[in-house]
Amino acid sequence: MHVGVRTGNPMIAFSGEIDMSVAVEVSFALQPLVEAGGPVTVDLSEVTFMDSTGIHAVLDAAEALGDRGCIIIHGAHDGIRKVFDLAMLDSVPNVHIIPCRVLVDAA
Repeated sequence: MHVGVRTGNPMIAFSGEIDMSVAVEVSFALQPLVEAGGPVTVDLSEVTFMDSTGIHAVLDAAEALGDRGCIIIHGAHDGIRKVFDLAMLDSVPNVHIIPCRVLVDAA
């Protein structure tokens, strides 16, 4: 797994597989952005697989943000989007899913 962080508007990008072997790392990577509050953009356009532990990391971040901000998921595509749909992640009030394929198609 590779993690990239950009300053300015909080954005974090993950790539590869997000499963139980890296879910704790995902949570730790999200923690400083969540602590700062505000919208946190999570780019998943280069994620090839995500299981329920990855979803829980996103849900935990959204819960920790509470009314101080939201999680904006960018690039949820194909199987990742299907997992989000099954988990009804878009029903969480401060989680917004943008199924953009711009970065996926450019790869």
